[in-house]
Amino acid sequence: MRFTTAVSLLKALMLACFAAPAVPAGHGTPERPSSTVGSPPSAVPTRPAESALSTTPAPPVAGTSPRASVNDFVARTYDDGRGHTLPYRLFIPRGYDPNKTYPLVVFLHGSGGRGTDNVKQITDQSAPLVFVQPENQARWPAFMLVPQCPPKQQWVDMPWATPTGKGKRPATPTWPMAAAMELVDQLRAEIPAIDAQRLFVTGMSMGGFGAWDAAVRHPRKWKAAVIVCGGYDEMTVAPILRIPIWAFHAADDPTVPVGRSRDMITALRSLGGQPRYTEYPASQRHGHFSWKPAYADPDLLPWMFGAPDARSAQPGTATIGDR
Repeated sequence: MRFTTAVSLLKALMLACFAAPAVPAGHGTPERPSSTVGSPPSAVPTRPAESALSTTPAPPVAGTSPRASVNDFVARTYDDGRGHTLPYRLFIPRGYDPNKTYPLVVFLHGSGGRGTDNVKQITDQSAPLVFVQPENQARWPAFMLVPQCPPKQQWVDMPWATPTGKGKRPATPTWPMAAAMELVDQLRAEIPAIDAQRLFVTGMSMGGFGAWDAAVRHPRKWKAAVIVCGGYDEMTVAPILRIPIWAFHAADDPTVPVGRSRDMITALRSLGGQPRYTEYPASQRHGHFSWKPAYADPDLLPWMFGAPDARSAQPGTATIGDR
């Protein structure tokens, strides 16, 4: 009997030694890393569109330094009344004051972001999220609009790989572009906190073409334009001579020839415009991914949101990589 009792006690002690420790108060099981790339829309938590402007996102967990993601944007859909719907995401500055006004950044994604899931236009490339990262929102709070171009459509119906776009601008915009521009006007009317005098358009690759198109067709709408590895019709630049423009391209871009940006910049300067242009040399091997260093440029946000002097091209004091 004593032997049996001793064995039982020994087993109990061994189980106690190898048991998992209790989770301290205030801590939980580590979350599994998640990825929204390629996930169906139902996998992405969103805030309801109806309560978007009256609901503040949950505060970050103490001790963490969260990075912005698609989940920080409200998911919505725009109906143009002509049989088309355009999915879009809207970032709302955390704790914004409805009695103040804020800039709106319109981002036009590249071809990889096309779809109908209202997700890939953000998850396809993370570099443009620089505008909504917490540290930048703390200094330059702004709304951000990211519409999604549908499959087999383009922001502007022009070929990307041709060496020139001279004389090739379509007479009318594509329906996704027209809808996106109407959407900007609708949001301005819906949200008085969006400053109509501080609207910015930016885009990369296919969206770079779109940003040129939006600027040329609506020159009085924009405070400034940031255009990355895009192109357009250099014969149409007269309306945008007074818009502050900063264009970026890599010399070794195999998808959109660097000449497309060079031609636009040359045309603007020949008519008295003062665009800023940064071209990354082939030795840096950015290829078609020039949006990575472009949106990471430390001068970009001060140039956009700073004093008007900051948006001067200052061609006589070009920095390394500028042309």
